[in-house]
This record gives sequence, C-alpha cells and structure tokens, in this order.
Amino acid sequence: MKKVLTTGFAMFAMLFGAGNIVFPLILGRDSGHQVFWSLLGFCLTAVLVPLLGLFGTILNHGDYKFLLAPLGKIPAFLLTFLCMTLIGPFGLIPRCVTISYAVSKMYLPSLSILGFTLFCAVIMFCCTMKNSFVIDLLGKILGPLKITLLLSIIVKGLFSPTNFLPVSWTRVESFNQGFLSGYGTCDLLGTIFLSGLILSGLKKGMHPEQQADSRSIIKLGLQASVIGGGLLSLVYAGFCLVASFHGAAIAGVERADIFSALSILILGKEGGGLANITVAIACLTTAIALTAVFGMYLHRDLLGGRLAYLPALIITIAITTAMAMLGFGGIMKALAPIISMIYPFLIFYILVNMGWKLWKLYRHRPVSLTMVPESSDWEG
Repeated sequence: MKKVLTTGFAMFAMLFGAGNIVFPLILGRDSGHQVFWSLLGFCLTAVLVPLLGLFGTILNHGDYKFLLAPLGKIPAFLLTFLCMTLIGPFGLIPRCVTISYAVSKMYLPSLSILGFTLFCAVIMFCCTMKNSFVIDLLGKILGPLKITLLLSIIVKGLFSPTNFLPVSWTRVESFNQGFLSGYGTCDLLGTIFLSGLILSGLKKGMHPEQQADSRSIIKLGLQASVIGGGLLSLVYAGFCLVASFHGAAIAGVERADIFSALSILILGKEGGGLANITVAIACLTTAIALTAVFGMYLHRDLLGGRLAYLPALIITIAITTAMAMLGFGGIMKALAPIISMIYPFLIFYILVNMGWKLWKLYRHRPVSLTMVPESSDWEG
C-alpha cells in the first residue's frame, strides 16, 4: 500500500502541471452556471482518457514502443518523435516554466523570463541527474506538498462563494467545451510516455519473481491510477468551482495570469507567497518528470546510446530555455493544432489496442479517420 500511495502521488505530481492549472480555471470562469456540465466533459478527457492511456501502455509491458508497434516501424517512430517533442522541450516543459514565471513576476517585477528560466533549468538538472531518483522525489516529497498547497487554496475559495454568472452556453455546448479543453492538458501523451517511469517506481525494491508477475504489476498500476486520477478529479472540480464562483472578478484576465489573480482575490496579498509556491511546485514537478523522460528518450531511443544521459539532459534543458521565451500564448499557438489532430487518433488507437490485448478483438482499424481537427477556445 505504501508503494501504491507513493506511485499514485507521483502520477498526480507528474501530470498536474501548467495546463492542468490554467484550463480548468478558464473553463470554470467561462462556463458560469453550466460549470458542472463543463467539468464532466473536462474530466473525461483530462482524467479518464489519460488513465486509459496508462492502463493500455501497462498492458504492453509499460513500453510505448510495444503499444505503437502495430502501426509499423516508420509511423510508430514518427508518432513517438512528435509526441515526445510535444511533451518535452518544445511544448509542455517550457509551458510549465512560463506559467511559473507569470505568477512570480507579479511579486518580482525585475525578474526576467530568461533569468527565471535559467534558475528553473538548474533545479531540473539537479533533480534529474539520477533517473531512478525521480519517482521517490515526486511521490514522497513534491506530490504530497503540491496537493496540500492546492487544496488550501480550493478550500478557502469554496468558503467564500458568490453567485454563478449566467452564460449563453447550453448543456451540450458546455460539455463539448469541457471535453475539448481537456485536450490542452496533454495528459494522454504524458501517461503513455511516462508509464515506464511509473512502472519502474512500482517495481523498485521488488524481488525478480514479483517483477515478473505481470498480473500483480497491472493490479498495482490500477490501484495507483485510482489514487492519481482521484486527486486530479478533486483538484479539477475545486478549480472549476472556485473560478466559477468568482467569474465576474477575474473576467478578462490573461490566461497565464488567471491563477495568480484568483489567488490574490481569495487569499489576499499575504497569500500571494502561498500562490507562488503552489504554482512553482506544481509546474516544477511536472517539468522534472518530463525532462527525465525526454532526456532518456534522447539518450537511449533516438540516438541509441551514442549520447550519454547527462548531455541529453543539457540539450533538453537548453531547448526548453529557448522555447520559454515564446511565452504561454506563443507555445499554445504552436501546440494546439497538432494536439487537436493526434488526440482523437490516440484515444481510438488505445481503445482498439486494449480490445486486442484483453479480448483479442480485431485491432487493425482505419484509425487515420479519427485525425480530424477540432477547434475550441483553449487553442487561443
């Protein structure tokens, strides 16, 4: 149970980063009295779908290469490379840095984004030098600290509610908006490509016979998924409701600044430090996990061990620093069209692959038909 709890907290810490803070707050603010329908759609794509991705990858020995192998060697390689760059230094890692910077600059106006990014780079490098240390760091220290700080803001916000703002969205429109906003978290990509890191945490300290027992590993993985998914759902619901309660006060606030504005509104200026710590830890823990994953991918899979792990980390962090200069809006403009294309494809592919693994259903389907772009306000 201790291992399951640690891994569950680690899953939450890995997945809950910049997009997981910004998008439920935007959704809660904009959905007004229809917030519950929006939240339902959001939890489907931001909680249930990522957990399906994790379970589907665990069924394939926790290795995304086995999961994507039926696509063919070249398509699987290209899809892996695309997804890795999205969750790595060209997408989610710098997005975490920009959100952390957005709240910090309100209290440190002289701090440049370059200086802040370099500071984050040093922390990420120190925490990922030893890949095996990442799960314990996230699960035992940063994960519980993150959930404690986030819940403190949610509880305070829920005890100072105002009336929901009426909106023009219907229930169906609210659900669709929440469903598509869940794409922006990119957590499906995270669970697919972080599953190896999660499994290594589960297997750590086990006897070789236990590690070879796939049923036990799957069972432990499911139990940890319930914990991680439950924590995600709890924080999403809290964020959506708090933002909906205070929708009038934060109307028109820039997306990157919405958490900071809401925190000041709820906690006052004295609580600004707590808000900064919360966002910094939330984004940093996700950035640490993603940096470790991409660094290992670059070292082991893309370059076949020709580049050592530490130089791969340095390259990853250097690209992150450059991409962070675009800001949150610039990064999202680059990410949104690609995510809208590949997310439906991956959802359908995961379901087909699970059907094959569990019930031997025919798995070769015209999955390319699912790659139809969809638009939503989260794209910006």
